[in-house]
Amino acid sequence: MDTHPLQSTEYTSQHAAEANHHFDETVRRFLRQWIEQGTVLHTSADDVHSEYAAHDLDAFVEGGALRAFFKHHDDALEQLLSQPDIARHLLRTGNDVHFEPDAYEPLLSRFERRIYNLAAHREHREVPFRYSPTSRQGIHGDSIGWTDTVQEGENPPREDIGYYFGTRRSDEMALSILARQLHNEAQVAYELPMHVMTDGYMEDALRAIRTTTEQLGEAGETALRGFVIQRRHAAHDRHLGAAFLLMNPAQPDQPRRVIFCDTLNPSGTPPWWNTFKRVLDAVFPQPDGTAPVSDRLEDGSVNLQRLHDGVPVRHQDIDCAFYTASIAKALIQLAAQQPDLLLYGPIEHVVSRMTERMPDYFLEANVPKLPTVVRETNVIRRWNTGREALLEYTK
Repeated sequence: MDTHPLQSTEYTSQHAAEANHHFDETVRRFLRQWIEQGTVLHTSADDVHSEYAAHDLDAFVEGGALRAFFKHHDDALEQLLSQPDIARHLLRTGNDVHFEPDAYEPLLSRFERRIYNLAAHREHREVPFRYSPTSRQGIHGDSIGWTDTVQEGENPPREDIGYYFGTRRSDEMALSILARQLHNEAQVAYELPMHVMTDGYMEDALRAIRTTTEQLGEAGETALRGFVIQRRHAAHDRHLGAAFLLMNPAQPDQPRRVIFCDTLNPSGTPPWWNTFKRVLDAVFPQPDGTAPVSDRLEDGSVNLQRLHDGVPVRHQDIDCAFYTASIAKALIQLAAQQPDLLLYGPIEHVVSRMTERMPDYFLEANVPKLPTVVRETNVIRRWNTGREALLEYTK
């Protein structure tokens, strides 16, 4: 992948450095005010009190004050977000962030990084993609780079996807945000009602579909129902897949249609195709001598996600969450706008109309955007997903 600035934003490193400086000064003023109100000084026999007593105010603010603030307040992130100048900076969109070339790391200030790390560690308030694991945080909540711990004469540690903003895996907060967006989208599918399955793993979702269909039949429902899945395949497999099932409440053990949508298809068969077939037949077993349900399985995969062979860690494509969410959203839109296509249409037509409704990744039906453009789209989506999480914490 060529090294070049992110094309979707013109926010320069100079702009970012100036904004970061102002933000850090704002946080410092906030912490000084908090300390001067006596919150720390009146906490007797406390390690924070002793730390403050051993250093002057400026040194404490620069070092452990923010961690102390998170330690003393269960709603520390919410309090910070209640400050207009702090909230304005943290809630900026991806167009107001400078992403460094090559790895597309956002240029963040010292205190901004600390806020994300401490919020995840102390409060379990995860801001997706913006925080480092606890094992990669310093004493004050700073992020530790993958080469920062190398001692003289030692070999550097093995590079890992967790070090980079652009390659951190989607956490549960990110997946819940995407799931909520899909549930909202499904509210307008009237002719072919759609159920969105975003809990558990793929097998759990398939079992939930069967159970829900049985309950609909017991309640006297007769209309066909669509189900769309966006989940990880298994506890030991972090890849996310999408699928569509058409169900008849009168026959909960007989899916009328099953479309599996993987995010890459390098050799004509999606890598998770056989895994999905096995799970499908386990959930919907058929009598001996009859064809398995997996014989009806159709391939709705799109070749978007890049393979990792020979790709530097910082360039690896870990964005199956966004691809599968876009697939699921497009299928829901088809249910609302062209339900007959999902009921009876050839799979080639379904995929064409589906990709038409994925403008983040396709120029037109079946014509994907360049990999560099897709990568940059996902970088912005990562940032704005974190913004969605912060907005939730302000409610």
